[in-house]
Amino acid sequence: MAVPAFTLDGILPPFIGDPTDSATMSPFKVTVPEFVASFALTPERAQILEGLLEFRRRIHGLGIARGLQWIDGSFAEMNDAVRAPRDVDIVTFFLRPPGLAAPGAFASAIDAHPDIFDHARVKDELKCDAYWVDLSVPSPLYHVDQARYWFGLFSHRRSSRQWKGMLQLPLGSLPADQEAANLLRRSDDSQD
Repeated sequence: MAVPAFTLDGILPPFIGDPTDSATMSPFKVTVPEFVASFALTPERAQILEGLLEFRRRIHGLGIARGLQWIDGSFAEMNDAVRAPRDVDIVTFFLRPPGLAAPGAFASAIDAHPDIFDHARVKDELKCDAYWVDLSVPSPLYHVDQARYWFGLFSHRRSSRQWKGMLQLPLGSLPADQEAANLLRRSDDSQD
């Protein structure tokens, strides 16, 4: 599915058509190139997208390639005249790669990679307000609670509490990420 059309309020709709059809409900599943093509509209947005693609490269470099990311925040809205986005909000739902399956190994990876896991650093350097949900935790109730929390937070505007949609990107899509980086470079060249 392509990125849905924005509402007159500049937000993604919470669903398109039948709200009981999961294929037409938020989070809308889009490819990374579709996402970049839809949101690389200004130099500021392009810079945020560059940070997002770098964040994804770092995640994949660590071996985290199974999962998905929910994208939201002001970046996923079209209200730049009112308030241009300063970052992109991301929740990464992931399965640990085999080399990081043990709790000690994963804890060591977190300590060794502040360029991925240090929230303040990632937000400052890459313009990604990034959060994590570890799907390897063997507790179904944890997963339900995390999905409930992030969906509830991301599916409403903070100020007006207006219901809105969000987007979902797959992990493990390195060729698609490269295609998106190429689109972004072409977009940057055309804006110069």
